[in-house]
Amino acid sequence: MSRLFKSSNREEVILNLICLALAAVFIVIAVANINWAGNILTIDGLFMSVVMLMLAGFFLISPIYWGVTHGYIKMPFAAPEGGVVDSTPVHFEGSTKLFMAVLGYLLGLTLVEVFLAYIHTPLHIMLTILMGLSIMKAALIMAYFMHLRFERLSLVITLVPMLVVCICLFFVFFPDSTRSSTLRYKGSATAPTTSESK
Repeated sequence: MSRLFKSSNREEVILNLICLALAAVFIVIAVANINWAGNILTIDGLFMSVVMLMLAGFFLISPIYWGVTHGYIKMPFAAPEGGVVDSTPVHFEGSTKLFMAVLGYLLGLTLVEVFLAYIHTPLHIMLTILMGLSIMKAALIMAYFMHLRFERLSLVITLVPMLVVCICLFFVFFPDSTRSSTLRYKGSATAPTTSESK
């Protein structure tokens, strides 16, 4: 611990310890919320858990960055010690053959999705397969047609967490979609005639 205080500014260490403590508090609240809510698949339960985990993630950014810059946390994809790193910017490196192959994969996945509509598959299995195929298609489009495959890793790291946050926020509304069928009005099927309404 003394090495930690000697090697860096004392205020930075205290600030990052406070951020770590706040992140731990939010993680504890998110985990405790699962117990408090009783059923996590409710709007309130999912919303509180997702928001608390997002707040914990925001408070973890500063300590993780500080740990990486001061050598306390090793980056898994960093170049080895004394290794040569190419600092030239990465440019677009696609070819027509590559894009045609990706287009072929996208058309094949679309044909599988259409085929699923014509066979008698249980609804929950079909929806799970369709969601998985849609995620695969979106990843291929982002990687090759939006050129993220050829961009710097820092840009990908910037965009992917926002995508995960958006998906987590969509999950908050899923319990309402399963409850909505029981909330519909179940009146008589026949409409009243004009003589009955008078």
